[in-house]
Amino acid sequence: MRKFIVLMAALLMTALLQGCGGGSAGLNDPTSGSSDIPVSGSSDGSSNSDAAPTITFTGFAVVQVDGALSGKVVAFFSEDMDSSTINTQNFTVTGPDHKRIPGSVLYIGVTAVFTPDARFSTETHYVATISTGVHSLNGVPMAHAKVFGFTTPTPSALTGVLVRVASTEPSAYAIDVPVNNGVNVTFRQIMDPATINPSTLAVYDQAGAKVAGQVHYSGLTASFVPAGSLHPGTTYRVIVSTDVKSLAGVGMDEPYKTMFTTGTDGTTESAPQVMYTTPLHGDSGVDLNGSVVAAFNESMDTATVNTSTFTLSDADGQLVDGSVSYIGNTAMFTPDAPLLPQTLYTARISGGLTSTGGLQMGEDYSWVFKTGSFSTGTAPTVVFTSPTAYQSAVWSNAIINVAFSAVMDPMTLNSANFQVTDQDGNPVAGSVSYIGNAVMFTPDASLAPGVQYTVTLTSALKSSAGVGITPYSWSFTTMPMQ
Repeated sequence: MRKFIVLMAALLMTALLQGCGGGSAGLNDPTSGSSDIPVSGSSDGSSNSDAAPTITFTGFAVVQVDGALSGKVVAFFSEDMDSSTINTQNFTVTGPDHKRIPGSVLYIGVTAVFTPDARFSTETHYVATISTGVHSLNGVPMAHAKVFGFTTPTPSALTGVLVRVASTEPSAYAIDVPVNNGVNVTFRQIMDPATINPSTLAVYDQAGAKVAGQVHYSGLTASFVPAGSLHPGTTYRVIVSTDVKSLAGVGMDEPYKTMFTTGTDGTTESAPQVMYTTPLHGDSGVDLNGSVVAAFNESMDTATVNTSTFTLSDADGQLVDGSVSYIGNTAMFTPDAPLLPQTLYTARISGGLTSTGGLQMGEDYSWVFKTGSFSTGTAPTVVFTSPTAYQSAVWSNAIINVAFSAVMDPMTLNSANFQVTDQDGNPVAGSVSYIGNAVMFTPDASLAPGVQYTVTLTSALKSSAGVGITPYSWSFTTMPMQ
């Protein structure tokens, strides 16, 4: 408790100094001052009175306590107050609907702190009221109630979590996109499926008309499947609204917008196809702990990629229990338990799989491989990267994606083993996230324009079986400054 009080007191003093500091920054500017703690506040300019206590400063602060961010409402008094009168009856906060926000009130020194029971909503206006029921130590009440408003900051500022789109397919500003194409949006973290629907993920033509279609969500990827073919030679806008939220209930700071243009040839594309697999057909000595991967030549409707359409069976035809994930254009079947040694397995992709453009594969695709022995472990390999090797004109806000041939040990997936450097060898700061066989490196800031970057994966990256990869690296170049 003492640690909490000391920390809170220090943070609140920082808030006070930021809100009341000199210079030209206004008191209502949450970015004023040198502190990293977002604060909005105001001072009523009152001086101490022998007759009644006054409030010298009010504000809202985002503070960190025991590693968790939380929004607090603070009020500083002109003198010591009777702590028994600083409570939830006399210090209240109401939301936009004028309903009272449940919470608790703590009094430290000359400072009252209101903490909500649940996190404040982001970018929302609230009103706080301190009534004349608060008294000084001498029993003197305030002469007038204090009412003040505040607006909470963006989701990432309030929660410390940046929710955003990692990539799209078609990619931003892509041209000659097939008219039977749909849209895949891959997020940085797992999202709340209830928030992903045609209202929050929409496609518009160049006249501003909304394209009819369905939205499906699986893993990290949301798919927009248009009701019919798109128009040739047309530019389409994709908008993901801030109403999409992560499983933690955190929304994006701002809408995500991108666009693409269809080709002038209005003919429809051929049915989607499997471009490659790992293991390959006929492979032997396959790792018992590996996953089975299939990559397609176009975006697939995530609603059709599941354990019914992507199966693995043994030589007796018994289905292997497992799970299926999908990211980019790649589907991965991960067995629930290690495979049997020296055993033939058949992987099968159903012809019922459908592209985001609504075309079915039509025919099943299957391949056979044989596992190795207990004593051998196959080193995991890189099966695809984005950006690709030697790719140029990569957007500065790109997320770096890698898919492996095996389930990886999450404990080895970090920025020390997944390194990104610029052409001068300077490391790029960022975070590494992981799902299934896919690893994503998200830079902390946009990459510099017109710069070659190198990605290096060290042998310390290991599969869940404890086998390290062969060191792997590739380079790409960002788009030059326009």
